[in-house]
Amino acid sequence: MNARARGLGVGFLILVGLLVMGGSAAAYDRSDFLFLNEIQAGMTGIGKTVVAGDLISEFAVDVLGVIDEPGEASDFIVVQVSGEAIGRSGGIAQGMSGSPVYVNGKLIGALSRAAAWSKAITPIGLVTPIEQMLGLIDEVDGKLSSLPDPGSVLAGVHVEEVAARPDTAALHAAPATLFTYPVETPLLTSGFSGRSLDVLMNGAGAIGAPAGLIADYLPARLGPSPDGLAAFGLRLSPLAGQSKGKTDQTAPLEPGSAIGVALASGDMTVGALGTLTFEDGTAIVGFGHPFLSNGIADFPLTTAHIYDTMKAYDASFKLGTLGDSIGSILADRGAGIAGRVGTSSTLADMALAVLDRDTGGMETFQIGLVREPLVFPDLVLATGIEAIDRTLDRIGQGTVEVDYQIIGDGLPSPLERHDLFLSTQDIAVFPPWQLADLVAFLEYNDFAAPKITRITASMQITQELKAMHINHLALDRVVYVPGDTIHYAVDLQTYHGKVVTETGAITIPEDLAADEITIRAYAGPRRLEAGESPEEFTALADLISAIEDLPSYDTLTVELFAPNPLSPSGEGLEGIDKVRTQVNGYYLYDRRQITVPLLTAG
Repeated sequence: MNARARGLGVGFLILVGLLVMGGSAAAYDRSDFLFLNEIQAGMTGIGKTVVAGDLISEFAVDVLGVIDEPGEASDFIVVQVSGEAIGRSGGIAQGMSGSPVYVNGKLIGALSRAAAWSKAITPIGLVTPIEQMLGLIDEVDGKLSSLPDPGSVLAGVHVEEVAARPDTAALHAAPATLFTYPVETPLLTSGFSGRSLDVLMNGAGAIGAPAGLIADYLPARLGPSPDGLAAFGLRLSPLAGQSKGKTDQTAPLEPGSAIGVALASGDMTVGALGTLTFEDGTAIVGFGHPFLSNGIADFPLTTAHIYDTMKAYDASFKLGTLGDSIGSILADRGAGIAGRVGTSSTLADMALAVLDRDTGGMETFQIGLVREPLVFPDLVLATGIEAIDRTLDRIGQGTVEVDYQIIGDGLPSPLERHDLFLSTQDIAVFPPWQLADLVAFLEYNDFAAPKITRITASMQITQELKAMHINHLALDRVVYVPGDTIHYAVDLQTYHGKVVTETGAITIPEDLAADEITIRAYAGPRRLEAGESPEEFTALADLISAIEDLPSYDTLTVELFAPNPLSPSGEGLEGIDKVRTQVNGYYLYDRRQITVPLLTAG
């Protein structure tokens, strides 16, 4: 179990009752369940899961006892599992989490974790009690007790959570310790390969943030996570990403059926595989452990098809694929996931178009992404890198022009931005990282939920380094007075080409009181000078305007600065006026500046 998820089961009772079952405890028939206080050591039963295809298989279950620790979220039923389904699977496999367990025909909970104990040889698992998963349980003759039968508690047994099954020596060295480890949720992907898959699982730290993006110039640094989906305890299926397809599942959804939770769908897909524990009408509960542990959720619930369950030395796993969306996951808590069949999740539709100017090849991609801020920017980054890498079929230098548009029901207006980037090492990382930053800034803004519905990015890339160096700045005079117009000329040296000169004029305010002025020619956005105060935003519209107004690197700015006497050091500059010139298709770099005296009357 992900460490972040421990203790998150508290409050699941009420939440699932309200979100999933519409607040009605009467929807459950108590006679269908055995609760924790009714469980006794020595009971036997069955579990249900899909090993291959869509056929639900049964396996034998023997109750060893109950783990009773402070708080309901840490209570579990300890079971031994056996039978053909377990043998064929090589033990408790990834993807079995959520498998319903029955005693005397009554549901006691979901298989959620594997365990190892020196006193037991056959596979051991932990079952999340059903009362933690169902939600609101009706009261009969007073509040229903969730305290276990004292005679069934494994007295003196210490529970220690570990990342993987310990070796035999460790087990025998601690005979009173029950080592538990997660039945990890297999993450299935398609359309990802190479480094995009690495970024998806291990985070943005796998490639490192490029310099010069908008996050370097706005008040807070937000963006893709450095940790990726692996930080949520998700494990990539060893054979994931090999194929993309729909399931042909025609069997009805029932306890033991394979189900999926999608994060991305379309030309690239990302989702998790698990098992349905209980369904009541349109309401479903599964997994027996958290997915992302984000509480209230809005993830597509999908069908799933299991090709087979593969034995592996470290952890057996189900090999499968996700199918069509059939509902929504509405709650994601420590005890599991819960949702409703027949509803639709609200996704952000992302459309990417990549043109390779050198070959004329063009690829387009349509992907639906969940709007959970914890993973939204990561999904944007990984899918964007995959789109560019797949189109270019190379990694290296280049120049890219990109136009973005982000539309949202909560946005006062669409966010639209043009950018041009150049890299001598890896041009592919710039557009998707910039887009991920834009999404992060909107999702975590102070003012309103953006409710992003559509994202588009159109990219044109060439291997040519289309650069211009700001080589020289010249002014028409060596001294000025307030009210004068300064005429300037900026020489731009084209990479491996000719010199281009841009001319213009900027007027000094008549009321400017200063002994000297500075004229600077630079490219793209700039950082605040020591004498300038950070920009203050009062509404989401202000943030959008600030993002759109930041100049791109094909913009030449000539700006007039003067000393700010109110700056802490007395030497800080502040911008007075500026002139911007668009140099289409070329990346400008470096800067030049000249400081000249300003004479005032008297």
